[in-house]
Amino acid sequence: MKVSFKIKKDYLISHALLSASNDRFSSEKNRKDIVEFQNYAWKVSKDLYSVIPGRSGADILLDDGGLKKYQKMTNRLQSYFRVLSKSKEFKKIHNQTEQYRKFCANQWKKNYKRASGVIKELTQLKLNDSFTVFITHPSLKNGRNLKANKIAWGHTEDWKNYTSVYIWHEILHSYFDKSDLNHTLIELIADNELRYRLNGTKYPPFEGHEYLLKIKKRMFPNWKKYLKSEHKDFNRFRDGLR
Repeated sequence: MKVSFKIKKDYLISHALLSASNDRFSSEKNRKDIVEFQNYAWKVSKDLYSVIPGRSGADILLDDGGLKKYQKMTNRLQSYFRVLSKSKEFKKIHNQTEQYRKFCANQWKKNYKRASGVIKELTQLKLNDSFTVFITHPSLKNGRNLKANKIAWGHTEDWKNYTSVYIWHEILHSYFDKSDLNHTLIELIADNELRYRLNGTKYPPFEGHEYLLKIKKRMFPNWKKYLKSEHKDFNRFRDGLR
């Protein structure tokens, strides 16, 4: 499997500007720099700040000629982002993110042989695909499978090998259909068992989403048996849980 780690400037800008609320921060480190960039972008143009992808609401369409106004503003986004990308405020954010990108790539490389072996053992997946991970600032939360083998990622390193574990989590979403059962299995495989194999962190208590905890507890006795089985068949195991 080939996994590349990249920064796409326009996406980095957009994600940083969309992450203004307190609950979007994964760490207080460099928060001041992020807020300074957000304030700078607002000062350059509050109107264009308000129509960046993911931020604009439908209220603008209530104005007379609202759709035309919206289209006119979005046509100016390219030049707006160009101005922002040249600012000292953004360059600071970009440099911090580049250091984080290198950290993610190095950690992934260090853990890949061991981690991929665990994933293959548990799922029997061939892992022949290529993925691109688009890195955003580590002090802002981001973790999404964007489909087409693209992943968005950014988060402070809450514990050892956090990045490796959660990028595997997002990769597994490309192989599993979307359902609470499959999401729970992904959490057992990556967030819990892979973390245990890499760090020695026993579970329970479980890592993962609170809303999946009930399913996880119900599934856990069967999961323990599966881990001990010599001839693992993941699809058969999963079918037995349905």
